[in-house]
Amino acid sequence: MVRISGLRLSAGDHEILAGVDLTIAEGEAVALAGPSGAGKTSLALAVLGHQRPGVRQTAGTVEVTGPVGYLGQDPGSLLNPYARVASILRTAAGRRVPRDFADTLLDRVALPASLARRYPHQLSGGQQQRVALAVALARSPRLLVLDEPTTALDLLAKAEVLAEIRRLREDGVALLWITHDLATVRDQVDRVVMLDGGRVSGPETAMKGPFLAKFARKGPFMARAGAQTEVMRAEKLTAGYRGTPVLSEVDLSISPGECLAVLGVSGAGKSTLARCLAGLHRPTSGTVTLHDDPLAPDVRDREKHQKAAIALVAQNPAEALHPRQTVRTALTRPMRLLRGVKSRAEQDARVAELLQAVGLDSTMDRRLPGELSGGQRQRVALARALAAEPEVLICDEVTSALDTETQAEVISLLNGLRAELGLAVVLITHDAAVAVSTSDRLLVLHAGRSVLTAPTAELAGAGADPDRVIARLLSDPSRTEQGASLV
Repeated sequence: MVRISGLRLSAGDHEILAGVDLTIAEGEAVALAGPSGAGKTSLALAVLGHQRPGVRQTAGTVEVTGPVGYLGQDPGSLLNPYARVASILRTAAGRRVPRDFADTLLDRVALPASLARRYPHQLSGGQQQRVALAVALARSPRLLVLDEPTTALDLLAKAEVLAEIRRLREDGVALLWITHDLATVRDQVDRVVMLDGGRVSGPETAMKGPFLAKFARKGPFMARAGAQTEVMRAEKLTAGYRGTPVLSEVDLSISPGECLAVLGVSGAGKSTLARCLAGLHRPTSGTVTLHDDPLAPDVRDREKHQKAAIALVAQNPAEALHPRQTVRTALTRPMRLLRGVKSRAEQDARVAELLQAVGLDSTMDRRLPGELSGGQRQRVALARALAAEPEVLICDEVTSALDTETQAEVISLLNGLRAELGLAVVLITHDAAVAVSTSDRLLVLHAGRSVLTAPTAELAGAGADPDRVIARLLSDPSRTEQGASLV
C-alpha cells in the first residue's frame, strides 16, 4: 500500500526528515512513534502528497496504492465551521449518497444521529474527533492515516473509536498510526517504527506511563508572592447552545497553588465550563467571581487585570494560534496588552524565558504555527497563556497532543508554577492517570452536572486503578454520591 524511499523534507535550513524508508503492506497496521517534533506528522502528510507551508521535499519518493483516508490531530481545523455535520459527511463522500448516509457514518463512530444537524463548534473536542474519523471513512479507504486519533477522547469514547478501528482492520484496511501513546496502540498494530531527529531509529515495543511518579520542577520562571484563601469561584453555572442545555448548576472553587481536575466523557460539558470561566461563552445563569469580585460573563467586558488573571489553553492549539503570526508575536501580544511590557529588550527576554519554560528552543520564536508539530504548537499555546502572568490557568486537554516525555515536562512545569507562584490550575482531562497524579481535587461531570467533587487522595489512596475507577464512575454516575462509594 505504501512505499517510502529515502524521503527528505526541509523547512528553511532545518531538515525535518533525513532519508526515511518505510513500507506498509495491504491490511497491515504500522505505528510511527517518537517525541514531539520528530517529523511524524510531516511523514504522514507526505503519504497524502501534502506538506505544511514552507516545507519542501528535497529527495526520495513516496508511492501509495488505493484510496486514502486521513484523520489529523486537530479535528476542529479539519471540519468546515460553516457547514452542518451531515453536509460535511456528504461532501466528504464525493458522490451521490443515500439519505441516511450521515446517520450511518455517525453510528459507525458511536455518535447519535441527532448530531448531524449541529455545526462543529457545537460539538465537544471528542465529538469533533469522531466526526473527523467519519469524514476519513466516507470514501471507504483502503489505507487510513491516523495522526493521534484518540488524544481528545475520554476513556469510553476512546474504547468505541478503537473498536471501530479494529473493525476496519478486520475488513483489510491498512493503517499508518502516528502516536506518542504506545500503550494504546500496542494491541492495535503489527509493528512500531520509532522516529527521532528525522530518522528511523528502530522498533519499540513498550513504554512506561509517565504519570506514576512525582515530577520535579525544571527551568526558571517569574516569581510572584502572595497567598489568598480562594482565588476563583463559580456558582450554579448553567449554559447551553441554541437552547440545548450543556451545563446545569455547576459549582466549583479553587485556591492559589491548587490543581482542580475536571473529568467527564466527551460531551459532558468540560470545555463549555472552561469557556464560561474564561468569559468566552456566556452562561444562561450563574456567577463567576475572582477574589470575591463578580466577573462579567463576556471577557470583553472584564477589567484588564481580570483578563490577565485568568488564562485558557484550548484543546485545539491549531485553532487558537493565528496562522500568520510568529511565535514571538503570539507571546508578546498578551504581555504588551495586559501587562504593559513595552520594551523590546524585556519582551525578548521574557519570550526566551517562556519558551525555555515549556521546553522549546528560543529560535522557535521566528516560526509560524504551520511550521510546528502538534506538540510544539501545544507548548506555544501554553507559553502564550503564561505570558500575561495569570493567577488561574485553565488547561483544556493540555497534555493530549504531547509525547510522553513532553507530557512529563509540562506537568512538571505546572506543578512548579503552582508551588513557586501560587498559580491555580483547572486541569480538564479525559486521562484519569494524569488527573490522579497531578490534582488536589477531582470534579466529575456527567451530562452537564457535577456528580462528584472529592479530594484526589480519596481515590488515589484507595489503591484502585484510576482508569478503571473513572470508567466505572462515568458509566454509572448514580454511584458517585461520595468519594468513598466510588472506589
